[in-house]
Amino acid sequence: MIFKPFILLHIILLVSCNSGNTDKPVILTDKKEIVKNEKHSIAILPFKGIDSNLINELKTGILKQLKVELDILENTSLPDFAFYKPRQRYIADSLLVFLRQKNKNRFEKIIGVTTKDISTRKGDVENWGILGLGTCPGEVCVVSTFRAGKDKVSQSVFLRRMTTLALHELGHTYGLEHCPVATCLMKDAGGKMNLDDGDSYCEKCRNYLHGKAILK
Repeated sequence: MIFKPFILLHIILLVSCNSGNTDKPVILTDKKEIVKNEKHSIAILPFKGIDSNLINELKTGILKQLKVELDILENTSLPDFAFYKPRQRYIADSLLVFLRQKNKNRFEKIIGVTTKDISTRKGDVENWGILGLGTCPGEVCVVSTFRAGKDKVSQSVFLRRMTTLALHELGHTYGLEHCPVATCLMKDAGGKMNLDDGDSYCEKCRNYLHGKAILK
């Protein structure tokens, strides 16, 4: 799921993400653009209730595909201001605000992981349940185990689903849009639990991430 950040207001705009992220420092030599060799960093913030085994699996899965330094932060409580009492959910957009405040620009990206149901506005639906949400491009994303079918599939399938979900939302933070390739992990879930058809980036998405020196 894509979240478009604005400078002054933390509001959601469900439109296509602009993948033309130009904040990468470059050196211009003979009119050719060369990306500087810089370190990329990601922090995982577990919200209380998350199994440490899942967090370790997410770390392993992310490091298999992305060229980053990764830290696991101390688990923390979900913020009260993000709770939507009528549906007993947490507003994902508000969680992104919270994660940005917690990060304080220490890490290039930060991903929150929770067991609680999360939601956002989608079209005319004020409170739409989702698997995850990420700024595109941006600094923060959040994923939830609530809709990933933990009690309906084997542990290995569940862990693979969550890794795919984490890489999907992190892909948004690097500027990747939803992908039309059915086997790409950047495909749009289309409002469904749809995490089993692909666990890697397609060639186009891989090339994009290679251009940012982020993909192994």
